[in-house]
Amino acid sequence: MMEQALQTITLSCEWSEERQCFWLSSSAPAASWAPLVLAWHEETFYGTLIDAVIVHGREAVRLSPWQALTFFALRPSVSLMAIQWKDEFTAQLEAWAKHIWSELCERRFRPDFSAWKESRSTPWLEAQHTRWRGLAHDPHPFVATWRSLAIADWLSRDPELRAIWQEIVHANPAIAARGDQWAGGEDDWLEQIGWLGERPPFTVGLRLIEPSEDSDSWTLEAVLIAVDDSIIAPASQIPRAWRPYEQSIARAIRRIETIIPWLGAEGGPLLRQLSDEQAWRFLSEESLKLTEAGVRLLLPDWWHDIRQAQLSIKAKLSPSVRAESLFGLERLSDFDWRVATNGIELTEEEFAAIAEQKRRLIRLRGQWIILDPALVRRAQALMEKAKKEGVPIHDVVAQTLLAEADERDEATDEHIPIHIDVHRQFRAFIRQLKNIDELPAAPVPPSFHGVLRPYQQRGVGWLAFLRRFGFGACLADDMGLGKTVQLLAYLAYVKETERPDAPALLICPTSVIGNWQKECARFIPELRVYTHHGPNRARNDAFLQAAGEADLVITSYSLAHLDEDDLKQLHWHAVCLDEAQNIKNAQTKQARAIRRLRAKHKIALSGTPVENRLNELWSIFHFLNPGYLGNAAQFERRFAGPIEKEGDAHKKAALQALIRPFLLRRTKTDETVALNLPDKIEQKEYCPLTAEQAALYEQLVNDTLERAKAASPFARRGLILQMLNGIKQICDHPALYLKERSPRQLVERSHKLEKLVELVEQIRANDESCLIFTQYVRMGEMIQALLSDLFDEPVLFLNGSVPKPTRDRMVDEFQARKAPIFLLSLKAGGTGLNLTAANHVIHFDRWWNPAVENQATDRAYRIGQTKFVHVHKLITTGTIEEKIDEMLEQKQALADVITEGETWITELSDDELRGLLALSTAVKGGV
Repeated sequence: MMEQALQTITLSCEWSEERQCFWLSSSAPAASWAPLVLAWHEETFYGTLIDAVIVHGREAVRLSPWQALTFFALRPSVSLMAIQWKDEFTAQLEAWAKHIWSELCERRFRPDFSAWKESRSTPWLEAQHTRWRGLAHDPHPFVATWRSLAIADWLSRDPELRAIWQEIVHANPAIAARGDQWAGGEDDWLEQIGWLGERPPFTVGLRLIEPSEDSDSWTLEAVLIAVDDSIIAPASQIPRAWRPYEQSIARAIRRIETIIPWLGAEGGPLLRQLSDEQAWRFLSEESLKLTEAGVRLLLPDWWHDIRQAQLSIKAKLSPSVRAESLFGLERLSDFDWRVATNGIELTEEEFAAIAEQKRRLIRLRGQWIILDPALVRRAQALMEKAKKEGVPIHDVVAQTLLAEADERDEATDEHIPIHIDVHRQFRAFIRQLKNIDELPAAPVPPSFHGVLRPYQQRGVGWLAFLRRFGFGACLADDMGLGKTVQLLAYLAYVKETERPDAPALLICPTSVIGNWQKECARFIPELRVYTHHGPNRARNDAFLQAAGEADLVITSYSLAHLDEDDLKQLHWHAVCLDEAQNIKNAQTKQARAIRRLRAKHKIALSGTPVENRLNELWSIFHFLNPGYLGNAAQFERRFAGPIEKEGDAHKKAALQALIRPFLLRRTKTDETVALNLPDKIEQKEYCPLTAEQAALYEQLVNDTLERAKAASPFARRGLILQMLNGIKQICDHPALYLKERSPRQLVERSHKLEKLVELVEQIRANDESCLIFTQYVRMGEMIQALLSDLFDEPVLFLNGSVPKPTRDRMVDEFQARKAPIFLLSLKAGGTGLNLTAANHVIHFDRWWNPAVENQATDRAYRIGQTKFVHVHKLITTGTIEEKIDEMLEQKQALADVITEGETWITELSDDELRGLLALSTAVKGGV
């Protein structure tokens, strides 16, 4: 029987630097040759633990560095398949593998000392990162790479070998140290890691002994530390069993002296007496170098604790400082000062005496403390400055509030915190500050023509209380709870009780200036109000005269910047911001100008003090109480970042504790508020005309009245009714009257539309729903497009052209809160609908028929409504809208006539008609 010839296979092998492996391949599929070629190979479990992958278009088998080494070095001469190498590199791999294998078998290799010396980190803690070199010349540079990777691969595969390596690393810190810190030679290092014969059963380290009670000298000595830490012996007294290693001990000490030359001991084991300065240098500087070089150090137990200790200043408020004495104070200076570090408190006198010694390490009351001279000087300067200038009272309040939230500033070398300890009376004052129900009442004077609800009375008392202590206040009540009326009652109270020499300044959006004028006239008729607005406003000396004759100056946010020089001339008794979110960007010129205004008291009104980011809150508080929340960077690092990025509940609680006394927010769902609320409140929102609207208004009135003079009675009535419709459209928006197809700058051209956007923003910020009524389908379409774009949510619009199925679907969606903004034309939505999901009703334009408007309002305010309903009626100031509204308020008889429609206006004489239609002087001068 003839023997069958072996099948021959041509193999190629390439190295992958990226994957750190070899690819063994052939032109044939791997399944046809790999099991036969590797049938003898134990490391691949005889060819069964292999995966074929596509490499460069053909199947290849992956071999790790150790698998490839054993495959090429140990390949038998007889196998199930004859092998030919395709290329020279693959053929050389076999020769190189035999070279490496013989080194391993004869132990002609060692860890690569040069590679370790060049390292800048400590990857050698893990065996797979160790570099190895052979003792003979390598035939090719790749051999060194393959050797190191193969040995690392081998160590990682063998649990016993890996355990031995980890024991070597643990017993010899030098191997885990940074190579660039090593001061000895290669033989020292190999001996340290146990590569040259038996490793010493100990390591050589240093021990620092603190002075005795009657001495000032520190002792530093070389010691021998057993591998298991069971024996620690001075190097000058070598135990008998370790004496064979004397030369090794001497080399280790010389290496230490090479690292720290000034420690060198002439002729003998290292043993030194150190001064305080030398001990400090050794502990703070040299110990780090020695540790990085792998030298074991035995330091006093207290060193770790005191090097982490921070210097702080404690200021105890004197009992003589009572709440009554804080009125009007910005800073406090009556403190008992102490310095604390590592749990030890020093009186100011003790600290001064110790500082004079200029020592870094001091033993006091049986404990060691560190006093860095630079920090000592800084602490002394801080205390001196605080005693001279006082501590800002808001810092005292903030620390007391944060102590309850267990929040402290983290001290750094550049910042020494001052911890303030207050007495019982001051804590009582803080408790009162935190609890509005404990604040003294502020009786409303007779000059205020209105009745405050209980929660509003508490709000006025809160404002007055903060004023007494010079703290700014942010009144952030929900929309409809009467922020305006509370501020006006506060102004009346201050006018009555303090008789201030200077007026108050109110800064608000242009769109609500008219509203504030109306509310002032309604609630405080005696209040002298100067409105600083319009192109003809007073400037320079004229402004000072006008403001000096007023109790309240009202201006806009834009003028707060443009007319800053005028506004800065006065020291206002109060500066009040309405819609204070207008300064949410602290870097705008407008916000900076407002912060520069001088005032005895600062107040911010805002239903949404935080719209998007916490730094908006910081900006408002920086106006109210500068420095209270730190600067912008400190606030971001301490609060905004951790809360917004990490959801840090502890930081959130700390911030709430800080701001709670100075930010008062009540919502309609608060029990104490709900008990005092009516079921429905109606509020008029007054909006001025823009210059474009005023010009169109006057032109339309003049043209119509001129044409009416020559018209027949019937034609005259038609002209007047047509004009009234045009006036309503102009008051809504110029684009509506001009019939623009694609209007631009929608919001900027109508303060009424601007006010609508502000209202809807607040409503949506509170997650509430609203109905918006308009008479004009085209106006509804413009509002729908604008609000849909601004709020990125569907806005429903029901008008007469909507079929009943669509109408029913819209109602269902609104009631289910799928679409919280619902626009309705007054005729289409005025009857037959139940829309109780809404708790806000906005009349964008007026029908001049209260019955029609009330019918529309009743879509929300009807049986089934469980929420407070807030009705907003938008009125353009100085126009026929405002004048007819006043008639409706004042004369019920006339109201009855008006309810019959608009035809009564057509019966007025030319002079009566001109008087009703003419723009007020304030409007002409203010646009």
